[in-house]
Amino acid sequence: MNRLKGLNVPYVIFFLWNVLMIFAVHGLTFQHEAGRGVSGNGNPGILILFPSLLTFLIQCIWTVSLSKWWLYDQRQRWGDKVHVIVPLLAVLLCVLSVFLELQMIENLRTQLGGFTNDPSSAVYRFGWLNQYTNTLYYNSPILLFGLSLSIFIGWLMERSVRKSSS
Repeated sequence: MNRLKGLNVPYVIFFLWNVLMIFAVHGLTFQHEAGRGVSGNGNPGILILFPSLLTFLIQCIWTVSLSKWWLYDQRQRWGDKVHVIVPLLAVLLCVLSVFLELQMIENLRTQLGGFTNDPSSAVYRFGWLNQYTNTLYYNSPILLFGLSLSIFIGWLMERSVRKSSS
């Protein structure tokens, strides 16, 4: 039980909720199968997409706050090592998540035969938010990017707090 003492259990539960929301958006987004036509079932994924984005935003704000104060508290324990590693790792994870998101977009474009302005596409003349593209707006690379950017912002805020207290 001592290991859980330093762990912010509500934060971890909220993080797991966000991961569950990614699976929910993915589960309610239709996968286009070539030659089968377009689904006429509407867009059930949109029902979970907007609450997912709201919880994602709350998670990012919470991450900024926690990382700022965690880094401020850990300065005495770890010195300057952590203040070089944390922002570097956060930026590298942001770059990785952008690469993964671009790869996801390209895979979906290939699966659909193009996007909304391509006449041979399964989603020709649909809006960008449709039953096949919900996963572009909330997925694991977006969660990774948001949390990494939040940690980087928390690091920047910690530096400003540290400089103003000096």
